Amino acid sequence: SAGIYKSSLRRLITTGQRMQRFDPSRGLLVNTPSGTRFVPTTYHGFPWTPDMFRKMECVGSYRSKDLNNAYCCAGIGVATIVSHPARPDAFLKDGQSFAATVVLKPIAGPASAECDFAIELFDPLREETVEIAGRNVPLRRDITAPIVHSFKDVRRNYLNAFLQPGQSQSETGLFMIEPYQPGKIPVVLVHGLLSDPLTWGNIANEIRARPDLRERYQIWGFEYATGEPFLRSAAVLRAHLQRVQMLAEAQGLQPNLRQTVLVGHSMGGIVSKLQVTHSGHCVWNSFSTQPFESIIAAPQLKQQLARSAFFEPSPIVSRVIYVGSPHRGSPWARRSIGRWGASLVEEPTGLQWEHQQLLRDNPHAFRSEFTRRIPTSIDLLRPDSPLLLAIDRLPVSGRVREHSIIGRFRPMIGAGPSDGIVPVASAHRPSAISEKVIHARHGSIHQSPAGIEEILRILQQHMIESQSHSSDLAGSF
Repeated sequence: SAGIYKSSLRRLITTGQRMQRFDPSRGLLVNTPSGTRFVPTTYHGFPWTPDMFRKMECVGSYRSKDLNNAYCCAGIGVATIVSHPARPDAFLKDGQSFAATVVLKPIAGPASAECDFAIELFDPLREETVEIAGRNVPLRRDITAPIVHSFKDVRRNYLNAFLQPGQSQSETGLFMIEPYQPGKIPVVLVHGLLSDPLTWGNIANEIRARPDLRERYQIWGFEYATGEPFLRSAAVLRAHLQRVQMLAEAQGLQPNLRQTVLVGHSMGGIVSKLQVTHSGHCVWNSFSTQPFESIIAAPQLKQQLARSAFFEPSPIVSRVIYVGSPHRGSPWARRSIGRWGASLVEEPTGLQWEHQQLLRDNPHAFRSEFTRRIPTSIDLLRPDSPLLLAIDRLPVSGRVREHSIIGRFRPMIGAGPSDGIVPVASAHRPSAISEKVIHARHGSIHQSPAGIEEILRILQQHMIESQSHSSDLAGSF
């Protein structure tokens, strides 16, 4: 029966790995009357190579308070979660998981011979059926389980990343949840203050559940220490996008890369905006009274300052979606709780020494926002922050379309309607071509059904528009 087949296959996967007789990347070692045999595995539809199949875990029943929906369907085979080892320079995180459906198929030989078996692995995002006895049979598919597994398996350390930003640099940067796929448009999800990439679990789940979107988009994420100045985080993202562009160009023209979409929640929207704007001298002048060329600093530090303060729009980004983004700050940043939070941030001793040395070597060259201490992200989100006001005035690339999703939950004293953290007036972006105001708290705008629906609508619109522009962009890449 189907129940016996499923339970037997689950036991084969689990026991085989425990006894070191089943290696998902190679196959199954079995004993037969004619001796030991090796049953190889075959792969269908995966962007992953066989060496990336390190360990399998069978999917059981589960519930998740972090996700709105679970997308799975009945069929033949066993749904599993595969973890993989990261490859250098692949923008993949070590231990990141993906879904695979395992099927054990009999291969009938001559009447006098024994029946052989084949172990076949299918990517449930790209394969829906398997051929058995001359007919297509639906596959068991679960595309949500790997996301739930990530919530369970990954230690969420965003509080440490906020309080001690210099201690988590190895975990920051751009990453992909699948190997790079040249024909797809990247969607880069940028989390906000006191958060991490897992906050995007719902939107990733919904994009992957829609065949039209998952066939056209690849999901990337950007992780950063939210306690450090967002200018520094934006510079890291800018450098990583440039690196992706260089690697892609080495493989030939890829116009879909130039259709990259950034989706930034909260402070992540500011980091995203800094990828599509021209800095000119506006950013530098907001915290310094002297020309950059006259500043005395060690070459490495001066280079870091230049990367943060002087930049041009990324040529690969063509659309940005701001979700509850404080373009003109939040009153919470200057209230007692904001000042207390900012005071808890501990920059590494080395950075503190560099900052103090820079001030000693350049007396009266920097404004008070920069001289008091290394400004934290909370300091820079004060409504009266000269840097934040300067960023709000930066011109946006003419090829970039902007969208705003704004939460309206309760009024703030002296600031009017807000999502509880960011006033509606601060989240408003005059240059946005669309603006959606929804009833939601600040922390859940991007996870609410209305917020997700608007992001998906914009992605569908972008998908249609990018098809008409792709031929023109190919010639200008």
